[in-house]
Amino acid sequence: MTDTAAPDATPDAAPDAAPDATPDELLLELMDLMALAFPEPLYQMRIHFRPDDSGTRPALCDLDGKARPGQPKRPDLGFDDPAVLASVHQLLGDFADATERQGGVRVLSGRLEIDEDDDGARNVLLVRAEPGGDVAVMTRRYDKSELRWLFWTGPLFARLNATEQRERAQRAHIDELVRGTTRFAVDLQQGTITFSGGESTDVRIAFDLLGSWSAESRRFLWGFANDQVPERLRRKVDELRRRSTDAGLRALTEGDFGCSEPCAERLARHAAVELGAQGVYRAPFSSSAGRGVLYLAIA
Repeated sequence: MTDTAAPDATPDAAPDAAPDATPDELLLELMDLMALAFPEPLYQMRIHFRPDDSGTRPALCDLDGKARPGQPKRPDLGFDDPAVLASVHQLLGDFADATERQGGVRVLSGRLEIDEDDDGARNVLLVRAEPGGDVAVMTRRYDKSELRWLFWTGPLFARLNATEQRERAQRAHIDELVRGTTRFAVDLQQGTITFSGGESTDVRIAFDLLGSWSAESRRFLWGFANDQVPERLRRKVDELRRRSTDAGLRALTEGDFGCSEPCAERLARHAAVELGAQGVYRAPFSSSAGRGVLYLAIA
């Protein structure tokens, strides 16, 4: 296994699996985590497992895979290694439960083989290790339309990589813009943020709401999906959603999903570049409704 990375606490990069999730749904979640476990997208993935100490559930023992030359590198999304391993381990147990529940098959030792065809479809093979030799016990083919469910994809990585330098330039510009100020006040009804304090003159700037991240739920909410703010503050980021119709860009069109805070910030910074904003101001908040961060596109 090489260069693993994962959500910073729980398997929340993709929607959480319900207790009665199907094997198909769990396999898609595993594919999503594999995209976070390697430095670039894979066309061949192998997930090896064996019985855990109790002998009742599968335990992850190895991940490996192969990438085609020229694939986009996975950008830094603020994920860490131990959590992706824990997430894969948990999903393997859920997958064993689901295959037993749905098909009467329970596999505790073996591997999952996932291979991508030239047309973009993926073939999955579940192999059980037995004393007399490995036995294939399940096959499944996912066509490209089904794979639109995935969040962490080569097309998304390519989009983020393309704006990385401009994101850094925008960050430097906003840092200079607010240099010398010590406080800020956000007016969500007026769509303005006022910087004050220090020796600087108060500065009031208009913004568009890119999104927000909740510390309690550890979820990102795109501005276009936030009906608690005026529609005019959501209009520009909704333009990005409407333009992001290509396969593999679900992270730019799904209104609400779990992820780490650095990941939410990176998506917001990408959106600011795409929308031609001056940059992003990261505005932490704390209220009776909870704690989190607002990502404001400075107009």
